[in-house]
Amino acid sequence: MENKKHRLMVVSYELYCIENGKEYIIEKSDDMQPMQLYTGCDMALPAFEQEVVKFDKDTDFKFSLTKEQAYGERDDKSVLALDKATFSPNGVFDTENIYKDAVVPLQNEEGQRFLGKVLDISDDKVTIDLNHPLAGKDLIFHGHVFENREASEEEVKDFFEQMKQHHCSGGCGGGCGSDCGNSCGCKDHEEGEGGCCGCH
Repeated sequence: MENKKHRLMVVSYELYCIENGKEYIIEKSDDMQPMQLYTGCDMALPAFEQEVVKFDKDTDFKFSLTKEQAYGERDDKSVLALDKATFSPNGVFDTENIYKDAVVPLQNEEGQRFLGKVLDISDDKVTIDLNHPLAGKDLIFHGHVFENREASEEEVKDFFEQMKQHHCSGGCGGGCGSDCGNSCGCKDHEEGEGGCCGCH
């Protein structure tokens, strides 16, 4: 039975932001491996899904999202100075993974997972920026739709089961029969630098 809530979208895209009145490319998908997503599964920004789903198969698209529609404003309160001991398993500071500009996975007391960028390391503190790298930016998307069709509930569940088997990381939590399914088709940006048409 078809579930009209979900659609299969296969798209290639280029993502730009505007700075000083000019467009700057941030990332692009791999032309040989377009991004595949199922709408209604928290695989991309809701505003991205709402726009891209309007375009038919085999058409080009271009649209913009305001920072409010995308990742919001930067929040200074999301820059934290954490004790170095937090990153010192067995009492030894993890220099292999914790260094300036590194993107590191973190988890809070509620079990929520997120990524932070290391801004500075002092004698006793590690300063981490938890803001999304695209926070505070208006975004522009150019791309092409290779597929746009309804997807059955069974098809969606099968997709996420396959992602589990391939150890796909991410926290979809989108009610699609899996807690996996973040960006598995998103390419060409540093891990944790978000982007990818809003893959969280």
